[in-house]
Amino acid sequence: MFLGAALALAALFWSFYIDVDEAGMTVRARGATTRLPWSSVEMLTVAKRGADWKNPELEIRVAPGVRIRRRFGRGHEGRRVYELLSLESFTLPAEQVVAILDKHSGGKVDAQDYLNYRAGKRAVARWLTEQQRTRDRSDEGNGEAR
Repeated sequence: MFLGAALALAALFWSFYIDVDEAGMTVRARGATTRLPWSSVEMLTVAKRGADWKNPELEIRVAPGVRIRRRFGRGHEGRRVYELLSLESFTLPAEQVVAILDKHSGGKVDAQDYLNYRAGKRAVARWLTEQQRTRDRSDEGNGEAR
């Protein structure tokens, strides 16, 4: 009993990783490795967590009968959907993660809403920066100091 509890606790701290190549993806979760050929992956989706895009999750919908070992998947339209990892947890920028997955999966990635959100945030940040520069130049031209 104690050994089972200790192993279950240790499994929670094991690393999670995804390896992607032309043939498919390998998901390692809680000490178990699952190889998924692209034919068993129906869709990879970047999904909101709650009401906003603060911490989006990468989800995978697999073909009927396919399971990812040691991951809990919920049913959706007769398929299993697994939450893999927060998109912000990857070591690469979200755009690169999406591009890599899309390239190797043959276009099975649905992330456009999230990418539009990120592009909008960058556009607003650029606009605010430009507005601040314009104000600063105007203040310098008038001889005003802040």
